[in-house]
Amino acid sequence: MSGINSFLHQYGSVALFVASWLEQSGLPLPATPLYVATGVAVGAGEMRWSIAFSSAVAGSLLGDLMWYFLGRWQGQRVLKFLCRMSLEPDSCVRDTEERFLRYGPRSLVIAKFLPGIGTVIRPLAAMAGIGSAEFLLYTGLGTILYIGAFIGLGDVFSNNVDHLLANARATAQAILIILGVGVLLYALLKLYRRQRFLRSLPNLRLGVDELKRRIDGGLSPVIVDLRTPLQIKAFPYSIPGALKIPLQEMERAYSTLPVEREVVLFCNCPNEVSSAKAAQFLQRKGYASAWALMGGIDAWRERNYPIEALS
Repeated sequence: MSGINSFLHQYGSVALFVASWLEQSGLPLPATPLYVATGVAVGAGEMRWSIAFSSAVAGSLLGDLMWYFLGRWQGQRVLKFLCRMSLEPDSCVRDTEERFLRYGPRSLVIAKFLPGIGTVIRPLAAMAGIGSAEFLLYTGLGTILYIGAFIGLGDVFSNNVDHLLANARATAQAILIILGVGVLLYALLKLYRRQRFLRSLPNLRLGVDELKRRIDGGLSPVIVDLRTPLQIKAFPYSIPGALKIPLQEMERAYSTLPVEREVVLFCNCPNEVSSAKAAQFLQRKGYASAWALMGGIDAWRERNYPIEALS
């Protein structure tokens, strides 16, 4: 570890700041190994705890604030971008929002410890109306706990780290290979299942022009808005007459929909995945004419078709 300790002694504060900022900016560059190595350097007397800790916290908070203010400025577009980067874009916002609505700003404290939650929850907090001071308080507390835990871990084991590495290097390499292969296979399985589902979407989707023609022709399809409360808050408008049934309530509320009528569901998720899943669910329940609106509310708005404000 002497080489790493020497590097951290010379460039540690800058490296910690940059690595923390890049990690919280959303890049797949985990900073936790550097935090542990920093703890080892602190224990060996190569770095001062206060400088290492403050540099890492400052970089992390800069990334947090960047996503927070992006959420204030372009909330819905930011969420769509983050979801496209996810292996499960239909659930990445919904799951995070459910946790946020359940625990409020306190969920920011543990967000960094939960993979897949930390990045999305910051623009969501801005969209939910959390003030910058309150956001900084809770995310700051979470940052202190997260970074402090890993630097502290390295510090605790700093006296034995060389001995542990000498005895465990071969085992560690095997474990890393197994973990790497496992992660790769998991990602490939997710992508395969997603692509297989996306190939089925043409049979489940209805275009916005066709929906408008059916409405104008007096067919009166039942239109269902599946967006979450925070998504509606970001764009508080809907197709006139649409029922508001969040996707997570569909299994409980579907029986209120008339089975003899056509049902068109919409959201604003990538590829209409959430609305297509809801249409698939309704078809299994006997709703033969259940469709996902292609392009969702965004496509409807882009065609300048009528929308109504939601109170």
